[in-house]
Amino acid sequence: MVITVSARHIDISPALRAAAEEKFGRLRRFGADIERAEVHFVEERNPRIAQREVCEVSFETRGRRVRARAAAADTFAAIDLAVAKLEHQLHSMKTKVDARRHTRPSSEPALLADEG
Repeated sequence: MVITVSARHIDISPALRAAAEEKFGRLRRFGADIERAEVHFVEERNPRIAQREVCEVSFETRGRRVRARAAAADTFAAIDLAVAKLEHQLHSMKTKVDARRHTRPSSEPALLADEG
């Protein structure tokens, strides 16, 4: 998985980049075949907004795109919130695929009671 980290109005420290790559890299355990992840940090410039640090994440899997946006007072807290949202989305996506795989309709037609 290729993880791209970018920012607007924020300097990305090596600790922030490492934390983002480590936390979003752990989401591979859902087996969603994530090909690429884009992490984008933004600082809101409006002084009336208390949760100024925003983390936007976009995953590209085979045939699907999973996105999350989380805001917090701290950048690392925003990462944690985005990870929680993505875990929920990937878990529901995985269980939906598994349920579809295990509930295959039978190919045999139903036997009628009149036949003997």
